[in-house]
Amino acid sequence: MQLKGSDANNRPCVVRADGEKLGGSAAQNWCFLRLLPILVGPRIKNPLEDQVWQLCLKLREIVEIACAPKIHTNQVAYLKLLVEEYLESRATVFSDHPFKPKHHFLLHYPDLIIKFEIILNLIPSSPVSVHNSTWMSTFSVPWEKMHESLKRCLAQTKRPKAADRRHMVRVIAEAKTLTLTLNPPFRQCTELAKRIVDTYPESFEDRTEEGERLGNGHFTLSKQLRTRIEFLNRDNTLTRLRKPKQLLTATNEEMPGPSTKCAKTDSYGCVNWQPLGLPEELLTIFSQEGPRAAEHRRVGELMSLTYEPQRRDINATPPPTLLDLERQWPFLFIPNFLLQHFCTLTGIEIQARLRESLSGKGKRMLQYFKSQALKWKKEVRTVLCHLERHFEEVDPGLPAMLVLMAYFRENEDAIFLLADETSTPADVEAQISLPSTPRLIMLGDTILGATRWMLFIEGRVILHSDADFPAALAVFFGSFYVFNIEYPEEAATSLEFVQRFFVRINPEQSKCAAKFQTSKSTGKKVQRKNQSLNPHVAALIQDFIEYDWQNT
Repeated sequence: MQLKGSDANNRPCVVRADGEKLGGSAAQNWCFLRLLPILVGPRIKNPLEDQVWQLCLKLREIVEIACAPKIHTNQVAYLKLLVEEYLESRATVFSDHPFKPKHHFLLHYPDLIIKFEIILNLIPSSPVSVHNSTWMSTFSVPWEKMHESLKRCLAQTKRPKAADRRHMVRVIAEAKTLTLTLNPPFRQCTELAKRIVDTYPESFEDRTEEGERLGNGHFTLSKQLRTRIEFLNRDNTLTRLRKPKQLLTATNEEMPGPSTKCAKTDSYGCVNWQPLGLPEELLTIFSQEGPRAAEHRRVGELMSLTYEPQRRDINATPPPTLLDLERQWPFLFIPNFLLQHFCTLTGIEIQARLRESLSGKGKRMLQYFKSQALKWKKEVRTVLCHLERHFEEVDPGLPAMLVLMAYFRENEDAIFLLADETSTPADVEAQISLPSTPRLIMLGDTILGATRWMLFIEGRVILHSDADFPAALAVFFGSFYVFNIEYPEEAATSLEFVQRFFVRINPEQSKCAAKFQTSKSTGKKVQRKNQSLNPHVAALIQDFIEYDWQNT
């Protein structure tokens, strides 16, 4: 028999004369059942009296109704009758073959069809909808159901243990008012988390090791609540109303170019972003003496006095290229003055802070990873093994950065590039072709063994030095803020961790505004979520603080 369409793709398997059951997939057997009257119907001698044949026809009719895309309510009653007759006939015809669980399930099909129809009709019309927002106005946190140890922590303004916090999240998520709201969106979980954190900030607010607020302060609790609610709804497909991630197609594969206006992230984390006042001595001094004039006291004074016009030129629309900025402000491309500008911009002496953080926190962070080596994925274990074998005495800052990038599954070349120790800026510019975002060129045999470094932006080496790694990281990180550069998507998580954990700049939102990112599981371009705090960064910070507290 020649089959066409979907039947050709689901051609039934060959039926063997000595076989006890049909082979093939469900689709193949469905096709076989539909075609059976055509295949063997004419060969049945007494079809109305043949009980096996009548049983096959009843089963065929049941399957056709159950698998139909749409049926009338009246057909449900007929389906119920067919199922009951089929099971009674089977018990008589095949008395030596007991029923299986699926035969019992078949009895429930008609009732379940009616119940699902009622639910689907209620969802668009019920006042308590999937995304009902009225529950927030009446919901009260059931504090009386919490552990006594958590209540004591709240009374004493202490942070509760992780187990008590998890129990609190479970109690809230399972509360009756929440169960009536099938799938509250993340913004409603955020509103509830904010209410809890505002009531007990000392106990629940997201904070750094130094006690500074992390992001908006309630992101972690919001995520915990949302995750628990999703877990409770895991078997309820009616509550899964989220949009799937959007893959890049041929029409949107081209990434959008840079905006002609200053982006919102330009002022991200800054306290003096666009001030208002201009001496013109600086260009004259630089033209006469070059970079060595940076040591003059007068140059330092002038760079402080001209902060306002520097910001005005950097913030101009359309944004200037770094080459244009370097022609206007050549001393800004010398490490000391770039860091001085960053300090005025953000209120942070970044080199001193990074030096202190990397020597203290960086060392403890390495110990955190080393003490739980078997817990981590292959990428982290590989970096740890390499450090253990070859660089036991190296300063902890750079190894900590490499381990963090492995943990966040971001490639080293998203921040660090290796070049020969004898390379000049011209050599590097000729050999390396990269995106416009900053990279640190490490000069040496290995990244960990580098003795000099260069800062590479917009296809050019804009400065170079033989200072140590904290100074290199300070200049590299500071350039994103001084020159209004967004974090590149491929290194956004590691840079946000540096920002929040080491530098301690903790505004809401992210300095990476990319709309798409590369999925670390599939390697495909997917739509990037715009979140107030990177959940991977928040989770690592909280886990480290808890580990550090337990082991000190």
